[in-house]
Amino acid sequence: MDNGINRVDDGWDIHTMRGIGVGEVSIGNVLRLHTGSNRIEVHGFAELATDREAVPVHASTRTNLDRLPQLLDQVVAEVHAADAGSLRVHFANGWRLNVPVSSGTFGWVIGLRGDYSISSLPGGGVKMSDRPRA
Repeated sequence: MDNGINRVDDGWDIHTMRGIGVGEVSIGNVLRLHTGSNRIEVHGFAELATDREAVPVHASTRTNLDRLPQLLDQVVAEVHAADAGSLRVHFANGWRLNVPVSSGTFGWVIGLRGDYSISSLPGGGVKMSDRPRA
């Protein structure tokens, strides 16, 4: 697709984020990672796996927030949204941010330049939109 989202066997690869460093990490009730004009928002629990450990992280419950700024300047190697509703972000240094399927809320949203977005659905699955973002 020309929107930077490609269909693969088990979901969607977001190739427009590859090779771009995380330029901003914002932590409020949601974790936001900005890569150029694109963004990833994590609304639920996630796991941050480094070369030494894997820890649960969650912005709104304030779980392991001290780990999240370490994502600043990390170069994105792969972003994959599975049909089941999970999200996997691999970084060039080997770190991973894994967001599982969220049962009751949206787990994550990816906003791309050109007003495209892809997001998880409560309970599983993904939704794609080409409507302008607010």
